[in-house]
Parts: sequence; structure tokens; C-alpha cells
Amino acid sequence: MAAKIKKSATTSAKKAASVVAQPISAPVTKPISAAPVMPVAKPKTPVVKSGPAVERQKMIEVAAYVLAEKNGFQGDAQKYWLQAEKDVDAKLGKK
Repeated sequence: MAAKIKKSATTSAKKAASVVAQPISAPVTKPISAAPVMPVAKPKTPVVKSGPAVERQKMIEVAAYVLAEKNGFQGDAQKYWLQAEKDVDAKLGKK
């Protein structure tokens, strides 16, 4: 009976090896084609990165932040901004 068990174990091992030895074929898929790239329109006017308007804007940003910080960042941000605009314009001599 031991020989019979050996034989069936060997047969099972051969079947398992034959299953493992077979190459696995993956489904064939087409590559995804990229969508056409649309050209990006260039702006007609250059973006201003420096100058008096930009400097004024930065001054207002800082002043509004300082006002908000003094009040513990409680309150309306728009009110801080408007007050900062008034303060900066007064410093710059604008109406």
C-alpha cells in the first residue's frame, strides 16, 4: 500500500509541475492613446510682477495681516483689508 501512495504522490507532483510549467498568457490590450494636446494661448498683455501697484498690494497685504494679528485673527478679513488700504494710501499720499 505504501507503493501505491508513493505512486499517487508522484503523479500529483507531475500534474502540479505541468500546470506550473505552462506559460500564463495575459489578455492583449491596446495601448491607451494620449489625447491631443491643445496649444495654450499666450496672454496679450504681460503679467506685471513688479512696480508701484504690486508694491502697494504687498504693503496692503502686510498691513491687513498685522491688523488681524493684533485682534487675534477675530473679525472680518474684509474690514481688515479695507482699513489697511486706507492706512497704506495715507502713507503713500493718495486720497
